[in-house]
Amino acid sequence: MPTSTLIQFLGEGAGTDTSARRQVATFIAAEAIAANDAVSLDLAQAIDGDKALKVMKADTGTATDKCFVGVALEAAAVGARIDVCIAGICEANVAGTTAAGSVLQIGSTAGQLDVRTTAVNEGGAATFNLFPVCGIAAHADVGNVATIFVFKQF
Repeated sequence: MPTSTLIQFLGEGAGTDTSARRQVATFIAAEAIAANDAVSLDLAQAIDGDKALKVMKADTGTATDKCFVGVALEAAAVGARIDVCIAGICEANVAGTTAAGSVLQIGSTAGQLDVRTTAVNEGGAATFNLFPVCGIAAHADVGNVATIFVFKQF
């Protein structure tokens, strides 16, 4: 169950934990996940109930790992519980081209959010996979990590 949006802590200080304007949900890791990785529901689970319980690193290359739910707040081994930021401010694994204000979506690198580009003028001959927008970067990446605002999707 996600954290409540009704009670907020308005603390002062540094870091992404100073305000409870972020929502966190607990899942079970279906694979090893690193802190800051973008995660997806694992739609490949055999039991339907597990499809909304277990998470994998999100990526566009795997058909069942495209259902972005948030960003891992901690590392987890297979089968371990993992807290995931499903809305609000957190640090995330992002592409090296991320700048402040970049709109982010899942990318081809597992666990990494990519900058969404939509400028298309191809005359109707091509098709494009535009995945849902996951969030927006608060600043440019430093070593493929940036503070982002996650848009709630779960």
